[in-house]
Amino acid sequence: MELMVLQKRARPSHANAAAEFDHLLRDHVPALYRAAYRWTGAVDRAEDLVQELLVRLYPKLDELRELDRIRPWALRVMYRIFVDQVRRERSSPVQFGTDPVEGAEDEGQELIDPAAGPAELVEQEFTQERVMAAWERLGEEHRVVLSMHDIEDYSLPELAQIMDVPLGTLKSRLHRARARLRELLATERNPPLARV
Repeated sequence: MELMVLQKRARPSHANAAAEFDHLLRDHVPALYRAAYRWTGAVDRAEDLVQELLVRLYPKLDELRELDRIRPWALRVMYRIFVDQVRRERSSPVQFGTDPVEGAEDEGQELIDPAAGPAELVEQEFTQERVMAAWERLGEEHRVVLSMHDIEDYSLPELAQIMDVPLGTLKSRLHRARARLRELLATERNPPLARV
């Protein structure tokens, strides 16, 4: 009888905790997903990464309540999960490819201007394909630093704290990532004849 009373008492607090967790993180999940997608380059892997983050954060509700800025803290935790996953994958005897998931090609469609004429649409689509192809060929480390700094607009000191990397190392990593992206875009410059 006492166990049933305890269970009935525990359920409302669990529901309250779940609602509070949802309230604290709901606005941050889209940004976390965008970062995860840019890091992993695949929809399913990004969803898994965000889900793993949320599973790990739920027991830390007390810490979440105390934070002034949840998103940088959550990004730091997610980055560490991502790094651990990459290390496990590299050391695993089984290697998985990053084949595009059905529907993943629609991820960047918002970049194309629908008001443009046919020639501009073709050029925009080709440019987008070049950028996406170069982005996919970047290493994980380069994708992370470029997406966080150049796309999500985190400052270098914020990134140093999130990634737990010295500022000087982060600056050189960002420089190498930009140089590598430029190099990859230069090799993608001329379209193959089959496309024309």
